[in-house]
Amino acid sequence: MIVSSDGQHNINQILNLVELAEDKSPTQRNFLYQKIGNFLIEDSELYSSAEKELMADILCRITNDIEKSVRAELSKNIAKKENMPPELLGFLANDDIEIALPILQDCGVLDEIELVKIVRTRSSQHLLAIAARNNISESVSRALCDSNNEEVCVTLLKNHTARIPDTVLETLSSKSEIIIAYQRPLLQRPFLPIHIAEKMYRWISAALKEYIIHKFDIDPDILELSGNQQTETIQSISQEKDPSEKLVDKLHKAGELSNGFMLKSLRQGEIDLFEHTFAKLLEMTRDQIQKILYSKDPQLLAVACRVLGLDRIVYSTILDLTASVNHVETPLSDEQRENVVGFYGLLKLEAAERALGNQLFIDGEIKYFQTN
Repeated sequence: MIVSSDGQHNINQILNLVELAEDKSPTQRNFLYQKIGNFLIEDSELYSSAEKELMADILCRITNDIEKSVRAELSKNIAKKENMPPELLGFLANDDIEIALPILQDCGVLDEIELVKIVRTRSSQHLLAIAARNNISESVSRALCDSNNEEVCVTLLKNHTARIPDTVLETLSSKSEIIIAYQRPLLQRPFLPIHIAEKMYRWISAALKEYIIHKFDIDPDILELSGNQQTETIQSISQEKDPSEKLVDKLHKAGELSNGFMLKSLRQGEIDLFEHTFAKLLEMTRDQIQKILYSKDPQLLAVACRVLGLDRIVYSTILDLTASVNHVETPLSDEQRENVVGFYGLLKLEAAERALGNQLFIDGEIKYFQTN
């Protein structure tokens, strides 16, 4: 085989480098590291891929003996260069964050398999750098979300070039009820599915609710309707089950649906969430619950609350709040209210359960005393 003069020169250069690598003195190794780095950066076009790989192999073998500052300088200088050996880039990306950062931030050569591996094995600083990269893939976004690192997930959501699967957005939106930091960056995502915004509307602040209304061009009345109107309207938009019903179902399956959650929903004016919770706790339909809640006969609500085991103060609070929400034209007088609260205190659980099981009572066709 005939080797060109340039090829022979390169081979001689690399043989000299290999020989230098045998010298383990720190000064000599730092010199060698910098020299090879300069070859790769300044004279990249003079060497073939195979020759570059040989030089990269030398760098990887001696790197543990090289000062961090020298490694960091090489990493910074090659991060944006093309035609760099992938093995070297991957090696530097897995180094300490001071060395890895320029590669993780700027190098477009790293493939998604390498990035996912780094996400699963390296520090939170490595994950933050990856989360801020341009145009990361869905598999990398999923791995970042799986880290359950709040700061990493916020950085990912703020990265509008990142491709985030809808399933990941669903997961983060569900967590946003508790992790407030997720809410705004989620809502500011371009092309966020509208049903996610509708679901989040149930628990976010008034300011963010206003943001949803304007960004997604949703009629605010749609989000405030109650009863069958809201179910039908939201389904016509998202073609899915009412988000409030989905949330209640999820909490119920997790064993986290409670009387306290129901009362909190009512206090916050989340009427559809309150109704779905009340219905689920009593194992009744929403239509039945609405008849109970908005009946002119306050004994219906008293019976339902007694079956749930609520104390008299909580029942009294629900009585007042539902009357306020329903805009009752003729509210109970003080005497009537005292009488119905007194009635509640005398109710026996067995009798209340029997009355609640009578559809005629729920429909208002008979009174409580007629159910026994």
